[in-house]
Amino acid sequence: MELPTLLILGFLAGSLIKLTDDIADKKLFHPLFAIPPGLTYGLIMGYLMQSDADAYLLFGGIVLGCLITGKINSTGHYFGLGAILLVILLYGAKITLMVFPIAALAALDEMKEVINVKALDAAFDYRLFLKLGILVLVILNIIGINALLLLIAFDSAYIITGKIDSRFHEI
Repeated sequence: MELPTLLILGFLAGSLIKLTDDIADKKLFHPLFAIPPGLTYGLIMGYLMQSDADAYLLFGGIVLGCLITGKINSTGHYFGLGAILLVILLYGAKITLMVFPIAALAALDEMKEVINVKALDAAFDYRLFLKLGILVLVILNIIGINALLLLIAFDSAYIITGKIDSRFHEI
């Protein structure tokens, strides 16, 4: 897959995940309105995972990390997870154990309430464990640069969408 397409789809997936989160968490709309963005991000992530080995590692790790920490906890996310699994079951994905360390980093990013160390607040707020871990894996040539670029696109969209959603929540 060409890099621009990969980044656009990664950006879209990040935005839709945050929208799905905020519909449920901030009660922007009725919870059933989270199903379409959940299905859409799931189909996008599943497609990316079966199309690109780095995307598989990144998104497989993020999904597994979110499952471990209980962050997949709403109707929209259940549909998203279902769509990811459907695409992977229908079209396949490159299975590797490397997804587990990435899942651990993603899970660590979600542990702010459990660890609760003031000095690490910025690391949790900006989800630095996964970002720095992916950067190290790229530098060590364990995974490809696409994983880092995809993570930047994904997380940028997540942050931007959160800022937009918070304006709707204030109204």
